[in-house]
Amino acid sequence: MKEDITAKLSRALAAEIRAESQVVYILVEARKLLEQQDTLEGFPALKLCCDWTVHPKLRGPGAQGVLKVFDDYEIEFLKSGISTAEYAPLRDFAMLTSFRAELAGALAPHGVDVQRLSSNDYWQSFIRQYTSVIQDCPLEAWEGKTEHVTHVSGLAWPEDQAMAVFPGKLVIQWNWRLKSGRERETRETCALF
Repeated sequence: MKEDITAKLSRALAAEIRAESQVVYILVEARKLLEQQDTLEGFPALKLCCDWTVHPKLRGPGAQGVLKVFDDYEIEFLKSGISTAEYAPLRDFAMLTSFRAELAGALAPHGVDVQRLSSNDYWQSFIRQYTSVIQDCPLEAWEGKTEHVTHVSGLAWPEDQAMAVFPGKLVIQWNWRLKSGRERETRETCALF
């Protein structure tokens, strides 16, 4: 069964990414393979991103970890005025750096051809479709688990809008909602791919 999944994943990763369904298929098969091999828990960013593709809301430990990154940023912002670009944990999440590294790192040892994941053009297409899947699926904070942030969501800008502002780049906009009583109810940052 492992060989079947690795062959399917290699074929799926070799194809140009043009549809949300391709990304969902890749992540579902990746999760299946890693669960069978009992290694999924060693790849928390990948696990979170796999979960995010198939659940309308996420409130589990992985989601709480991401919300904590945004919450910690808000705490630091209030103290120092730091920008999102200067706050490394938020920048890493927004750029999906760990997700990309863990996807390749988790699958390669099982014989999956992950070479395409190193191509920035391929990754741009993958992320465009991925964010289309998750844009209506917020991460939600457990009551009392965060000081400032209640929800996080992401979406890809339409290609024409991104090209007008950042030629040649894919723009992912991350939005987070703050608890009531704050001056700013929502915040956002953009990651360029």
